[in-house]
Amino acid sequence: MEIKADIIDYMGKYSGGVIVLLSIECDGSFTEGTIYYSDKDIVLTVDESVEDSIGGPVYDWPGYRALLESILSKLVPYEEISGRIDDVDFDKYIGKPEKSVFISDEVDPTSILVATQSNLA
Repeated sequence: MEIKADIIDYMGKYSGGVIVLLSIECDGSFTEGTIYYSDKDIVLTVDESVEDSIGGPVYDWPGYRALLESILSKLVPYEEISGRIDDVDFDKYIGKPEKSVFISDEVDPTSILVATQSNLA
């Protein structure tokens, strides 16, 4: 079994590292995954279908280290990219809802208790 990965997009900085969207090929099927990397950490996530194909978590797969090395060889080093990239804009990938809907009859306004410092003692 062979798993290949290519970079789709540098999504941005998040929590001290960089998140990159990946294209993952496993047995001729394509899915997406992500890699989070910093100067200290590396976290690879793949679609559940990939883990189903390999029979367990990707980090237990015998080719895991080679896959990580392949991905890392394609990435811009963290020290270089971290100063040039913005924070992740999740709205770009998830999208915003068309409009907000508020249902006023779900909560009885008289049952709302407002806690202040004076009434917490």
